[in-house]
Amino acid sequence: MKYPSKERLRQFDEKLRKVEGTLMVGPSSSPSEKFRWELCQSLVKYLVEKKLTQVAFAKMLGIDQARVSEIIHHRIEKVSTDKLIAYNEKLNPRVRFKIA
Repeated sequence: MKYPSKERLRQFDEKLRKVEGTLMVGPSSSPSEKFRWELCQSLVKYLVEKKLTQVAFAKMLGIDQARVSEIIHHRIEKVSTDKLIAYNEKLNPRVRFKIA
């Protein structure tokens, strides 16, 4: 196997420094944060299962692509619980939410 050159690795490193990864919830996260994270996860699962692009997904939900990106990366502080519930209901009108 041939390894990338130092220059190529530097280019990868530079590009990845600018990328925001997917946020996770941890043990110290509030129940509300965990719930919003799960709502995002449900939307991401739908997008992947249906093999949709972000553009197609945005059109389906009636939102812009920037909002889809926030959802995909679980930026739960940028999307309200009400909106996430509404997006899930739009994809599956018979969806049920249960608080344990």
